[in-house]
Amino acid sequence: MALVKITTSETAFLGHDPERIAAALGELTYSAEGFAGSTVAPELTWVLFEQLPETGFLKATGTPSKPYYYVEVTTLRGAMTEPSKLDLGARITHELMMIEGCAPTEENAQRIWVRFLEIADGDLVVGGQATSLATLRALVAGEDTTMDQKITDPATFATAFDHALNSGDHDRLQALYDPEATMRTSDGSVVEGHDLVGQELKNLIAVQAHLENRTRHVFRRGDVALIIVDYTLQITTPDGQQIDSRGTATNVLKHTPEHGWRMIIANPQGIA
Repeated sequence: MALVKITTSETAFLGHDPERIAAALGELTYSAEGFAGSTVAPELTWVLFEQLPETGFLKATGTPSKPYYYVEVTTLRGAMTEPSKLDLGARITHELMMIEGCAPTEENAQRIWVRFLEIADGDLVVGGQATSLATLRALVAGEDTTMDQKITDPATFATAFDHALNSGDHDRLQALYDPEATMRTSDGSVVEGHDLVGQELKNLIAVQAHLENRTRHVFRRGDVALIIVDYTLQITTPDGQQIDSRGTATNVLKHTPEHGWRMIIANPQGIA
């Protein structure tokens, strides 16, 4: 769910199809969010053109000889990693130069500014309902699970984990773990393997765990990725008491062509 707003002069896109521009920039954006190939994400991605008269888009030195572009990309907080933002900014810059038909030089790139804005969960209301990143991921994941449950981008793993746990879907949750995974539990003990990890996941579901993850960093090398995740966890004790906890997890993912990205080391307590 993103809004891409382009402010430029009214002559910048003369002779170009705005729908094609919107489709190109929209696809770049929802792909950066981890939704490449989705049929739902394009419906949730908007491109707003704000085209001003020549006298409405000026430099302090006067009217520029070539168009300038100010692009704002607004997403839900945590939807993109910092590397994803940098990559998207470069891709938008390149796309706008191609649309304009100018040479992809540093001088021309300086005419394109891309700014990223983030909306906190609950600060965007759509259809009378507060929207969150977990809700968005769940919506897209709900479509994708009918086709392919593989995680293709480690940056989206934490949100897929949220949805599986919060929905109480043990099979889907365990499918996010490698069969030989190692997990550090809440009491500091370490369990290994499909059965023991699976039992810990059942324990989480039994206490009605509700998790909200926010990926802080993703470090990837080949088929291995380290994800640093800030989380808020709420559980309900047998006597009905709700307990909230917060922390930062350091988890290691492993990629295989058959299964995509799965957890191989789960360390929810981080360095604690």
